[in-house]
Amino acid sequence: MRRMSDELNEVVRNALTEGPFNTRILAEESGLSYDLLRSWRTGRRRPSPESARRLAAALDARGRRLQRIAQDLARRTRRRT
Repeated sequence: MRRMSDELNEVVRNALTEGPFNTRILAEESGLSYDLLRSWRTGRRRPSPESARRLAAALDARGRRLQRIAQDLARRTRRRT
């Protein structure tokens, strides 16, 4: 059980340190507090599975929005031959 908790903690910390997003906005989108996300990022606290699911859902929604934007940009910048 401890190993699974350590692995979850590591994945969440990686997401929070590597992700291209504003932490305050991500907190709002996930329904989690900014201070909680910061405490996970620094390793002061560990996420519960339910909170990690909420974060995952917010990251997934953000990823889908970014993917749509990227596709739109690619479509609009294709050279016409």
